[in-house]
Amino acid sequence: MLNLDPYLLRAFLSVAEVGTVNGAALSLHRTQAAVSMQIRKLEALVGSDLFERSPKGLTLTADGLLLVPYAREILTLTDEVGKRLNGRQIEGRIRLGVVEDFAATRLIDILRDFRDKNARVDIDILVESNARLAAMLENDELDIAVCDTSRCSRKPAHVWNEYLHWVGRADIEFTPDMPLPVIMFVESCPWRGPAMATLATRNRNWHIVCEASTLVAMATAVRVGIGIGPMIAATIPEGCRALDKSIDMPGSARIDIGLYVRSGAREESRFLADFVLRQVELGHA
Repeated sequence: MLNLDPYLLRAFLSVAEVGTVNGAALSLHRTQAAVSMQIRKLEALVGSDLFERSPKGLTLTADGLLLVPYAREILTLTDEVGKRLNGRQIEGRIRLGVVEDFAATRLIDILRDFRDKNARVDIDILVESNARLAAMLENDELDIAVCDTSRCSRKPAHVWNEYLHWVGRADIEFTPDMPLPVIMFVESCPWRGPAMATLATRNRNWHIVCEASTLVAMATAVRVGIGIGPMIAATIPEGCRALDKSIDMPGSARIDIGLYVRSGAREESRFLADFVLRQVELGHA
């Protein structure tokens, strides 16, 4: 029977998030030797390597990836028990920056569940472009950010793989010989490149008929019937559909959305970040 020490699990999660023992030691206010010892002790306890070592740092092994959501669950429950027994609840204010497509889908249920359990935590929600969110995070204007990984230089605590599907109004048909009318993101959007790359995989003509700067703009243009646009499945508006690739339509484009936590963020911010990760990793969102 495993007896997983919370101190070992905190060290493990910190190294997994930062990618180096030295960086984890700084965030935990411990020595590098102490964190290294805790990782070795945890690996001996579970009977397998949790990290692959290289000159560039540490990356999680398959067993390490398996342990991550359970470690977060154990630590969260441990913290909650301690706070309830001591009569204390998490409280404070969090500045959360989110890309619009995530705010309009997964975030709603996650924040609702979090607020139901943590009514004393106030949350400022800022919906901005990927580039703006990354800049705000770098300037310590946000506690937590959810945005495209290509815009941030630091390592994310978690990455979601999403896919942009080509979407059109359900009652409009696009014949094989018809040039595709494309609704495209503005040039500053990091998703423009991957979306346009999928168009090159099909031997058919296309032209940009509209540029959209926000999710609302994209959804509006698609619903009006201006053309087809790339959208995450969860954001496809009513009356529209993802187009069938079998009729020579372009395929989907993968995008990576990361969750970032500001260095030195307060307890309530890390608590929310852990809550979001647990919900996603355990399949609750």
